[in-house]
Amino acid sequence: MSTTKVKVISKFPCDIDGPVDDWFKEIDDNWKALVKQDSDAKKSGRLVGRYISEGYADGSAYYVVVKENKSTVKIEVATGIGDDWVFPWGEEFTITKDYALRNIKRRD
Repeated sequence: MSTTKVKVISKFPCDIDGPVDDWFKEIDDNWKALVKQDSDAKKSGRLVGRYISEGYADGSAYYVVVKENKSTVKIEVATGIGDDWVFPWGEEFTITKDYALRNIKRRD
């Protein structure tokens, strides 16, 4: 378990009141930022900063690992990346570390 403090982003800015072209660019830029954060965390061997996905409705809900404990992780829904689905467990939740690792391994 890493004890290094890292700034983790799960709420990406997205102005849906602006022009549609700007909105799509913001979503694309935010998705790239999420993937980069995930990649940086993976390269550093950290679980904090990685994202998990859960199929939901007509897409997926994306959550970022924001805190790692001995056997659990706290996750927060990632917003500003598209549909921003929230899985029924809510915007913040604690899941087992094993579940998070399996989800990330499947994606990797």
